[in-house]
Amino acid sequence: MSFKFIFVITGFLFFSTVGLGQSILIHHDTLDYPYHLWNKKVLASCNTAKDAPYLSQEEKNIVWLTNLARFDGALFSRTFLKEYIVRNGIKYTPYVKSLFKDLARTHNLSLLKPDEKITKLAKGHAVWSGKRGSTGHQNFNSRAKKANNPRFLENAQYGSFQGLDIMMDLLIDEGISSLGHRKNILDPHAKYIGVSIWPHKKYKYNCVIDYAG
Repeated sequence: MSFKFIFVITGFLFFSTVGLGQSILIHHDTLDYPYHLWNKKVLASCNTAKDAPYLSQEEKNIVWLTNLARFDGALFSRTFLKEYIVRNGIKYTPYVKSLFKDLARTHNLSLLKPDEKITKLAKGHAVWSGKRGSTGHQNFNSRAKKANNPRFLENAQYGSFQGLDIMMDLLIDEGISSLGHRKNILDPHAKYIGVSIWPHKKYKYNCVIDYAG
């Protein structure tokens, strides 16, 4: 099956310093991912958004996958990333190869905790963009100030509503020379995360992910 990378946009700001679809968490037996390679306690501890009532299942999946990649990037590569590449017939482009290298160096980063205030900021922008059919990070500075954190980062992705597709698209970051989305996901100073997947007038869906530290 051919794979098309979805349009994604990244944003970041430093203060002072610098739903829907099948749930991979619930239906992992159906998807046949090599879960046996992961410690069950690690899988559970990375699922920090499990009890967040303001997040949909797919939004929770994004938090969970983010934490798995941050906790053990090498194992994430051998399991989720490799499986996804095979299933979707993705070519080993320079971006894919560089992702394997970056994840191999990623280990034991802090697990991101879902934050309701950060989520409201992400949702506000996702709703705003969706209604207008727009892309980008309009009013980013305003959201960053409202977050009231020394570090605020933002990813935006268009065209997908499933957490796994969104995460892999942002991590691979095909065609984005700065690898800004990937860097935001693996930012060592991030502590909190907010996620919102919302309908989009032009791309059907858009997802905004805000990170704070």
